[in-house]
Amino acid sequence: MVALASVGVAAGYTFHAARASNSRAAPERTAPIPATPSPAASSPAESRAPSAATASIRPPEAQPRAARPPAPPDRTAAKTYLIALNVRDSPDLGVAEYSALDSIDARTVTGLRCERMYFAAGHGICLSRQIKWFAAETIATFTDDRFQPIFEVRTPGIPTRARIAPDGRRAAFTVFVTGHSYADAQLSTTTLLVDLVSRRSIANLEEFQVWREGKNVAALDFNYWGVTFEQDSNFFYATLRTGGVNYLVRGDITARTVTIVLSGVECPSLSPDGTRVAFKTALARGDWRVAVLDLSTRQVVRLPESRSVDDQVEWLDNARVLYAVPDPAPWMTIMVASADGRTQPAVFVRGAASPAVVTAFRP
Repeated sequence: MVALASVGVAAGYTFHAARASNSRAAPERTAPIPATPSPAASSPAESRAPSAATASIRPPEAQPRAARPPAPPDRTAAKTYLIALNVRDSPDLGVAEYSALDSIDARTVTGLRCERMYFAAGHGICLSRQIKWFAAETIATFTDDRFQPIFEVRTPGIPTRARIAPDGRRAAFTVFVTGHSYADAQLSTTTLLVDLVSRRSIANLEEFQVWREGKNVAALDFNYWGVTFEQDSNFFYATLRTGGVNYLVRGDITARTVTIVLSGVECPSLSPDGTRVAFKTALARGDWRVAVLDLSTRQVVRLPESRSVDDQVEWLDNARVLYAVPDPAPWMTIMVASADGRTQPAVFVRGAASPAVVTAFRP
C-alpha cells in the first residue's frame, strides 16, 4: 500500500490501492495476540538511517518567529474541530483545511500545503518533500495555532507519518529512506523525535536501545514508524519491524529505550484515555484492516471494515476512530467507526485525508 506520500497527499499512490468488496462483515473478536519469540540478538550495529545529529534544523524561509513554550490545552474551547488535508481535485489540493464537527462540510482553507500533517495542543506539523540532486528530502515544517511556520527539520526520504504529543512538547515523523510502502519487505525508514520547546531533534529512534523480556537485543534491520504519544510525551508507542515481524513497542525518551510489548501491531494510535491502541493489522502483503487493542487485557477487536486501510488511525473521541480509505471520486474518504466494532463504518467526510481532531484551537 501506499504511504500517502505524493504531491496530492499521496493520492496518486492510494488511487491504485486494491479495494476489497464492501461486505457488511460482523465485528470479529480475536484472542489476545501471542508474543512472538525474540529475534536472535546480534552485536549492536550502527544505524543505517541519518542520526538526529545529522538532520538539518533551520528556520523556515517564511518570516522567522520568536520562540515560545507550547500552549496548554484550552479547556474553555466551545467546539471540537477537524483539521485535514484537501484531496479533492481543486486548486487547493493538498492544503490543510479545518471545520467544526457540528458543521463538518463548512471547510475553511489555510495556506499550509502538505503531503501529511497533524495538529495538537496548538502546534502543527506539515510534511512535504523537495527533490535535491535526484533524491527526495522531507521538510517537516512546524507551525503555530494559526498555521504559520516556526521552524523546520529536514532529512532525506519520502514523508509518510506525523504526530504531535497531546501536551504539545514533542513531535515525531517518519520518512521512507528506501521503498514507498509498508508492504515493501525491503523498506527502510527514519523516524525522528523533535522537541518543540527547544526546537531541536531529540533522536533517531534507531539510536534507542531495544529491550525484550529484560534483555537488550540488537539487529541490523530495525525500522520504526507510527509514533503515538502518551499524555506525558516522554512516553510513546510505535511500530518496530525486525526479522520481518512488526512489534508494538513502548518508548521512554529520557531513558532512550524502547521495550517490545507484543507482535502484530502496526501504526498504533493511543486513545485519549490511554487505555487502548487502534492499529492496522496485515491480512496479506499490502492488505490491512483496522483493529483495537485493550492494553490491560490484551484483547483485540477487529473493526468491520472490508477495505484495506493503510493509515494511522485518529481517535474522534474515546468511543470512535477515524481513518482514510481510497475513493475513486475525491481520491480519499475519511471514515468513522465505533472502537468496539459493533457498528458498521460510515462516511465522515469525503475528499479529505490525514485527519486531526483538536479542541485546543481557536480559528
